[in-house]
Amino acid sequence: MTHIATTNSGRLEGHEADGVIRFLGIRYGAPTGGANRFLPPQPVTPWTGVRAADTLGQIAPQFSSPRRPSSSEPSEDCLALNVWTAGLNGSRPVIVWIHGGGFATGSGYSPQTDGAALAQREDVVVVSINHRLSLPGFLYLGELGGEDWGHEANPGLLDLVAALRWVQENIHAFGGDPSRVLIKGHSGGGGKVGSLLSSPPARGLFSRAALHGGPPFGLKDRGRATVTAQRVLEVLGLRSADRQRLQELPLERIMDAQSQLGVGSEPTEHGMRFAPVIGTASLPTMPQDAFGAGVNADVPLLTGTSVDEMRYVYNARPHWLDPAFDLDEATLERLVAAGVDNAADAGLLLDRYRADYDAGRNVDLLTDILSDQFLERTARLADAKARSGQAPVFSYLCTLNHSQPNGTFHGVQMPLFFGNVGAGPAGLTGPAYDAASDVLRRMLAAFAATGDPNDAGVAGIEWPAYDPAQPSQLVFGDDGFDVTDAWLAERRPRWAGITATAFTDPWGRAFEAASRTQAPEEVTVA
Repeated sequence: MTHIATTNSGRLEGHEADGVIRFLGIRYGAPTGGANRFLPPQPVTPWTGVRAADTLGQIAPQFSSPRRPSSSEPSEDCLALNVWTAGLNGSRPVIVWIHGGGFATGSGYSPQTDGAALAQREDVVVVSINHRLSLPGFLYLGELGGEDWGHEANPGLLDLVAALRWVQENIHAFGGDPSRVLIKGHSGGGGKVGSLLSSPPARGLFSRAALHGGPPFGLKDRGRATVTAQRVLEVLGLRSADRQRLQELPLERIMDAQSQLGVGSEPTEHGMRFAPVIGTASLPTMPQDAFGAGVNADVPLLTGTSVDEMRYVYNARPHWLDPAFDLDEATLERLVAAGVDNAADAGLLLDRYRADYDAGRNVDLLTDILSDQFLERTARLADAKARSGQAPVFSYLCTLNHSQPNGTFHGVQMPLFFGNVGAGPAGLTGPAYDAASDVLRRMLAAFAATGDPNDAGVAGIEWPAYDPAQPSQLVFGDDGFDVTDAWLAERRPRWAGITATAFTDPWGRAFEAASRTQAPEEVTVA
C-alpha cells in the first residue's frame, strides 16, 4: 500500500508494510559537491508531481565500513533522511536518530537501528539522517581562506541543523509533532547530540536529547583544526585555500588527501583529525562548558553507557582475548595517557586502579580504564547539566553480557532501544535482551513524549532523575533492572582530579595498538 505525504518541497510516495509507512531517501538539502563543497547546506530544489521515497539515500563519502548499508554508495549528494511512521494523521512524538561512526564513517540506516519496530510498537515517528562526514564535513578553513572564502565552520554539523529544521517544517505531514522532538545518538552520534545541545543554530529545533555511549571525543580548537587544514592543502598541492580550486577538485582527490592523513575505516590515532571545531559560530564552546552555563537548560537529557565500552576492540581484534597476549608497561601507559589531557595523569590512574583490584593482564587493565572513561565523562556531563539546568537528567548503565569475555561492549544496548534484538554487532539474543528491550523502548517513547521515561508506567521500575549530590543510575543487565549508585561510587573516585575533556580521544590509540601488536602465537608475555 502506498501513501502520499506533502512536504514544503513537493509530494512524496511512501510504502506501508506490517503497519509501518516508510519514506526513504528524502532529500533535505542540495548536493554538496562543486560550488556547494565545504559550505553550509543549501535548500533542496522543489519538484512537481510525486517523487518515490522507496530507496535509501546515498551516504556521505567515506571509507568502507561495517556501518555502510550495501544498497547505498558514497556521494556528495548525501543530504537525505528516512521516516518511519504508523500513520500520516495525528501528532506523535518524534525520535531523530543521529548515527555513530565517530565523525568519519556511518549512515542513518543499519539493521540495528531500523526505525520500523519502534514506530510500530510505540506509536512514534522515527527519523534518521545522513550528513557530511570527516574532511568534507569538518575541514576548517576559517583562518586560511580569508574574506574571499565566505566559509562557515562545521558544515557537517550544519547539515544536522538543516535536517532538524526540515523536521520542524514537515514532520506534521508524517503524523509527527514538531513540538516533541527527541534527538538521539550513540558513539559519534552522541558526540553530535552533545554538539547540537551546544550549538546556537540548533536551538529551538528539538525539545529532548538522548546521548548514548558518546560523551564528545576528539573535538578540535581552531588552532589545531587550522594546522590540519594547512596539511590538507599541502597534500593537495595547493598554496592557499583557493575556493574555486578546492571546489573543482575531483572528490577522489579530496578523499585521497584524507587517506594520506591517516583517516580510515577504524578510529585510529588520526581518525578524529576532522571533527567539530570549537570556538566557531556553530559551536562556541565545549558541551560540558555549555551545559554548565545553562545552554538548553530546559531540555531534558537521557544519557548512559555500557560498562565494558572499550571491549569493542576485542570484536575487531579477537587475539586480544587470548590469555597469552598482553601489552608491555610502556605501551599500557602510553595508551592510557592518550585518553587524558595531561599525560602525567596516566601513572596516577594506573596506580589507583591497581590499588583497588588485580585486573590480571595489562590489556584488561587498559580496557577497564578506557571503558570507565566513558562512564566518567558521561557522569561529568550529567553533573553539569543537572546542576545548571531546569530540566531533569536520567542516567543509565548497561551491564548485559558483562560476564562474557567481550563483555558489555560499545553499542550492545542500542538495538534494544529500537526493538531490534539480535541485530546488534554480535547478534545477542535471549530472554534478558527481550525483557530489557520491552522496557527500554517504552521508556524511550515516554521520554520523547513528555521528557520523563517514568511516564511509560513500567510496573516495578522507577527511574529517578540524576542528582549530582547523590547520583544513581538505572542499571539493566542479565538479572533485570535496578537503581543503584554502586558503579559510580566504586569507579568515579579513581578519576578525581583527572582532566579528560572533549579534546582528547581514547579510541584511536587503542585501535592503533590493536592493529600493530603481535598476534598471540608471536607475542612475548609481558
